[in-house]
Amino acid sequence: MKKLLICLFLFGFISTGHSQILLKEAKVDYKPESMKIDPSTNSLVVEIKEKVAGDFQKDPLDFMRRQFDIQKFIVDNEDSDYDSYFVNFKSNKGYLAAKFDETGDLVSSFQKFKNIALPESARLSILAKHRDASIVGNKYYASTKGWDLTKSHYIVKIKDGDKTRRVRVDNNRGLYTLTSL
Repeated sequence: MKKLLICLFLFGFISTGHSQILLKEAKVDYKPESMKIDPSTNSLVVEIKEKVAGDFQKDPLDFMRRQFDIQKFIVDNEDSDYDSYFVNFKSNKGYLAAKFDETGDLVSSFQKFKNIALPESARLSILAKHRDASIVGNKYYASTKGWDLTKSHYIVKIKDGDKTRRVRVDNNRGLYTLTSL
């Protein structure tokens, strides 16, 4: 028993000594992904992760402004002779298509999303006119000139008993107006 304890003590002492090996410092260089357009397809696909689920469809223009650097894109493709750039952002709920000029200014954009959360005032205006209806689904459309929102509306599918209707909800500076389709 005494020999066993001495052997275990020596084994622990030896293995502790071997675990103290010092390693050299590992250097990791971060090289950002190239934004160079593929010449054969004239396109580039870059995956941008959302930090919070639903961040993209909540405000697509703000998401594009924060996550996509158009100036880096132009610099990486300065040897090409493009006078405008079309950039598409896609998610499982919809997409944003943006057009930039040669200097990187946003010319226009178009957004289309399906089954996103309606603003509370839009829901209330629908339910005020159609009291017993339930909202089945919706589609959101918006377009901009530059960074300014010019048009936006929802096409909302509502079900009232056995009837199904579509209602257009226009967004005019936060005021929602209903139109039956």
